[in-house]
Amino acid sequence: MKITSSTRIVLIFKNFVIKIPVSYRGYLQCKNEKFIWDKYKHKKFNIGNLYWYKYGIVCMEKYELSDTLPLDNIIKIKEQISELNIENCDLHVLKNWGVKLDEYYLIDYGINEKISKMY
Repeated sequence: MKITSSTRIVLIFKNFVIKIPVSYRGYLQCKNEKFIWDKYKHKKFNIGNLYWYKYGIVCMEKYELSDTLPLDNIIKIKEQISELNIENCDLHVLKNWGVKLDEYYLIDYGINEKISKMY
């Protein structure tokens, strides 16, 4: 198991990750990931698969980290998911992208306009 942190502690296991908020902003990010997942999971936008959300904690599928920023995917997601079409967005951060079977997935999509202004 590997552990990383920022506004959330991320426990990285073999097949899944658990994101635990350590601040109010982290809690809002987890809550927003759940909202985005529920709203767009039935569409094929290549956002990380969310297994469950409980008490502000998120469990998601684990992806290998990308070594390339998928610019075409960024444009597509910004066009199709209005909540992520913001100026100070996580879409342009390499560590927020994963890869599975040669497909890119946005694995950190908890930022929205309100949360981005809390930096």
